[in-house]
Amino acid sequence: MTSLDQFESMFRGADRDRYEYTRLEVRRALLVTDLEVPEAEAFLESLRPFLVELDGAEWTVLGNDGYGDVDALRAQVTDLAPDLIVTYRNLRFRTWRWPYSLGVYLNVLTRETDVPVLVMPNPHELPEPPWRGHETTRVMVLTDHLVGDDRLLDWGVRFVRPDGTLYLAHLEDDQVFERYLDVIGKLPSIDTAVAREDIKERLLKEPRDYALTCAEVLAAQGHLTHAVEPLVEMGHSLADYVRLIEERDVDLLVFRTKDEDQLALHGKAYSLAVRLRDVPILMI
Repeated sequence: MTSLDQFESMFRGADRDRYEYTRLEVRRALLVTDLEVPEAEAFLESLRPFLVELDGAEWTVLGNDGYGDVDALRAQVTDLAPDLIVTYRNLRFRTWRWPYSLGVYLNVLTRETDVPVLVMPNPHELPEPPWRGHETTRVMVLTDHLVGDDRLLDWGVRFVRPDGTLYLAHLEDDQVFERYLDVIGKLPSIDTAVAREDIKERLLKEPRDYALTCAEVLAAQGHLTHAVEPLVEMGHSLADYVRLIEERDVDLLVFRTKDEDQLALHGKAYSLAVRLRDVPILMI
């Protein structure tokens, strides 16, 4: 490596992405249920203490008779233009008894609209709300590409309580890492042991640095007093993701489902949404 290459590498290595905070407003919220109107209103009332960060939002409640098929629900979303949709899995289907899917309505809401969807536990499956007595004091933003995803972090910040903790969880795919190391091991011009250590260190350093800028930026806001805890690890399996979530006993999980640049996480996002049926999940 020439001196010029070394200088360029050092210069680029010193550069880091910084989080830029934008406060997200939720002025209009839409609750979509398959309950009759009185039960739907009661469901909303059970949510209010948990979603205390949404105090001041204008709520619209759709009961079972408030929409027809999937196309009619999409039309309602377009007309009402909510900033947030709150619903649960397997609307209008008893398939909640078999925990293998999200249901067509939720699939369409998460894929065919640009509105964030907060997926709550299904009241038919869990009549006693598991969130009762809780607030969003432990919020986890979960991704395999933390650096630069300001909007995802903004949503985590929007929901975490002032005295809570915002976990910034980044799982670097260890299978992809090993595949590239296997190729590097076949190149005589590269020291495999050095490459393993240096590449791994760099892969984990960048999301950690970005998480630190998040803490710095939020601390500079003054009124945002919650803690920010980075969780940056190697991993890839669903069990790795579930372990991070369950060890922190999170109140709310935030991840992406719509960003085409993160297709690898989409499959895990779907699997997590199916498996974690008692954890509220905000799908961006």
